[in-house]
Amino acid sequence: MTKQIIMDDLDNKLAAAFPGRIVRKDLVKKLKVGFNVPVYVMEYLLGKYCSTTHEDEILQALNR
Repeated sequence: MTKQIIMDDLDNKLAAAFPGRIVRKDLVKKLKVGFNVPVYVMEYLLGKYCSTTHEDEILQALNR
């Protein structure tokens, strides 16, 4: 399970300005151990499927 991320005003502005382009580095670290793919590929996939501020949506995308 991922830890709850608390977003400040700057994080919310960035999420609104760059939808679909935010990559949570804690998820990259968590998944890097289990998969043998380059980090840039993993960041692309996380940006595509897990680029949201809603924790439930992130968990649902990780379980795909």
